[in-house]
Amino acid sequence: MSPDLLQALRGAGWHPQRRVGVNSWINSLQREGYLSSPQVEEILAALGGLVIEPINWSGPNFTNGEPFNLDPISAGSGQLGLASEIERVLGGRYFPIGEWLSYSSVFIGVDGRVVAAGLGWIWEMGSTFEEALELAICANRPLICLHSDPGLDPWPR
Repeated sequence: MSPDLLQALRGAGWHPQRRVGVNSWINSLQREGYLSSPQVEEILAALGGLVIEPINWSGPNFTNGEPFNLDPISAGSGQLGLASEIERVLGGRYFPIGEWLSYSSVFIGVDGRVVAAGLGWIWEMGSTFEEALELAICANRPLICLHSDPGLDPWPR
């Protein structure tokens, strides 16, 4: 992770020994139909509940003016249909971990890929959680639209 990202994480309350309980999040979302994984549980134990402010508000092709809110309930409760759409479009299985731009839901796949979805779009955040954090906090590369619903142009272009 870059020094800027580590600084943003520390500013949000993270430290290397930070661990929070995840059972209530996991159990609640599993009752809705989501399937967790050890990677999801590790990410949430280390970062769950944090709200990380962006350090770069201007990405190469998007405005990054909202924090990354690592709240899996806000991202996933009542959103199993959105997760199913992601799985249909991209394949794999996805679990909610937080919210990002325009309150889009952020999901991580069993393969580690992270995507954000909402408002009819699915965006690539990274092939790993670390890449996704760098994008969400540092806006260090273009945001890529992977899918847009019929009648919507891909955004950003």
